[in-house]
Amino acid sequence: MSEMIKFIVGELNKEPYNRNYNLITFDALGAEPLLQILNDVFGEIDAKNKLDIREEEPDQMAVRMLGMLRILKYKPPDDNMSNFRQGLVSGDKHTVYPILAWLLQRMDELKKRAYLARFLVKLDVPAEILGDADVADVYMKYEELIEQFKHVHREHEALRTSGFSTAELRNDIATMEEERDLVMRRQERMKQKVESTPNHESMLGASKTLRQERERQKEMKQQETDLMSSCTVNEQRIARLQTQLKDIRKAGMGTTPEGLLQRLEEDVNVNSYIVKEKLPKEVSTKQRYVDTLQRVAAQPAMGQQELEQVNKQIRAVTAEVNTLNEARMKEVDEDDNPENKVCKLSFFRQNAAIITRKKEQTVERLNELRNELAGYQEDMKDKQEQLKEFSGEHVLRGEEFKRYVNKLRGKSSVYKMKKAELSELVAEFGVLSRTEEILKAKEAQINEQLGEMESKMGVSGFRDTQETMEIVSSQKAEVDERKGQTLEEMSSMVMELNRKIADRKSRLAPIIKELRPLRQRMGDMTVDYNEKKHTYDSMAAGLETNMAKLEGEVKNLGEELVSSESQFHLQLVQKEMHNFKQQQAQDEIKLYLSSDPQDKKKSLREKLMNQINEQEKAGRGLRDEQKAVKDLVQTSAKQLTMWQDVFKIMEIKRSCLEASRNSGTMMRNSGGEALILT
Repeated sequence: MSEMIKFIVGELNKEPYNRNYNLITFDALGAEPLLQILNDVFGEIDAKNKLDIREEEPDQMAVRMLGMLRILKYKPPDDNMSNFRQGLVSGDKHTVYPILAWLLQRMDELKKRAYLARFLVKLDVPAEILGDADVADVYMKYEELIEQFKHVHREHEALRTSGFSTAELRNDIATMEEERDLVMRRQERMKQKVESTPNHESMLGASKTLRQERERQKEMKQQETDLMSSCTVNEQRIARLQTQLKDIRKAGMGTTPEGLLQRLEEDVNVNSYIVKEKLPKEVSTKQRYVDTLQRVAAQPAMGQQELEQVNKQIRAVTAEVNTLNEARMKEVDEDDNPENKVCKLSFFRQNAAIITRKKEQTVERLNELRNELAGYQEDMKDKQEQLKEFSGEHVLRGEEFKRYVNKLRGKSSVYKMKKAELSELVAEFGVLSRTEEILKAKEAQINEQLGEMESKMGVSGFRDTQETMEIVSSQKAEVDERKGQTLEEMSSMVMELNRKIADRKSRLAPIIKELRPLRQRMGDMTVDYNEKKHTYDSMAAGLETNMAKLEGEVKNLGEELVSSESQFHLQLVQKEMHNFKQQQAQDEIKLYLSSDPQDKKKSLREKLMNQINEQEKAGRGLRDEQKAVKDLVQTSAKQLTMWQDVFKIMEIKRSCLEASRNSGTMMRNSGGEALILT
């Protein structure tokens, strides 16, 4: 569940939701915000669902969401649809979280499915309305349009996933047209050249036959390679069959029907033990673990102090159980009465428990080995398929691998020799190419001289025509020779193939004769195996039904036990609380009725009375302090007003002094001016 919540929170914090949740805030959401988030995810898949669920009736919202889940083909983890609908309407976390995780994992696929549902989900028209001819015609057209939409959508998806684009196709068409124009122009030039030469028709016929013979030669070579490859495949198949036959013979050596039956009985015993004893125990253990987890999840969260207290209680109970077991074992060892000797059976019980535990461990180890074997077989099949895809050959083992390595060594030595010969031929080719260039230069000079002599004699072009005729005759002779060689090679190849096929048939005949009784024996064993499997399946089905009934009864009894244990623990805690309060009251009564004054001081009543008196004294002191503070505030307020008045008087005096100073200076200035005038 925690991994699911992490995935949901991570997806909701991305575009286009941008929720900024963490695990605590998301887990603390109520039913209505959780349903709103689910509706927003539906809105991203299909825009019709973008609305506020507070403006919609709960019944309409449930119908709309269930219809959307039906269109998206969501399968609830629990087959009980009534509980699923109730959990969806109430916004239950255990119902909404799996839906959100399933939707957010495959958004692109679900968007496509929702888009197609708008056009492919047929309208539900009642049968009485379809009885109308016009409505029936319209409905038939509607179905035809749906089929047309399916066809067009498939073509669209095929074109989109094919990897082609219109721009690439246009570029390819343009390049092909340019190449076609080039070929047409080249063909026209070649026609003009050929028409100017004499006997061009016969030469064209000869070139046509030459081309046809070359094509036939290519076809014959392709047929040869195909036949060689088929021979190789048949040889590999024969080798594989031989190895299988060897394995079957090795497995069949020393085996008897009794041994096979004993092996089958052992397998049946192991499987029956797994089905009857091991699996029910595991189921009950898992069920108890789940019930415990559910009880823990239903309880309120515990703090660190409460956890420490529970751990202390567990350690104390464990220590008490250990001490009781040790005391019991000592009593059993020390007691020699015949009646109590039965208790010493605990030793044998412990041995039986140890043997049972070893048996369970052995069965678990057997299951692990079976799973590993199945995994290795699957890996081997995958590797073989990959090898067939790449090379088309089977895996070489033993002597075949050694022969293959020796063959590779021989080929490597041949490769080195050929490489040395190739380097020599390359050096010789350089010398010959230089010689050819020199001879071509001399030939050009001689041809120029011959052309001048032919023009002087009036027979220009004679040499070229003669060379052309010689070339054509030599080419025809080569073609005839190749044709004869090809026919001889074909006949020899056909004879060789027939000989190999006959040889293979003669070698396979005794193997096939040996395989026939083995096949018949295998068929008989298969019939016996099917009969025993049928009886085993019938017995297993009966045991499963009985086991299901017992599991139901065990589950009901377990639930009753859990409820009874919870009530017992609750009543036990209440009893302890009542006992503690009763004991506290009795102690208080004893201390109160005691004649000793020291005991009375220890009583809770005296302690509380002392605390009450101390608090009353403290209250009286605080009230006196409050009264003194109030008086001090009043006197301080009066002093503050008096000081403010003094401050105002001083300000007025300062302003008057400044005004008198300013008037004196003005009078002195006016007197000076009068003296100057006089």
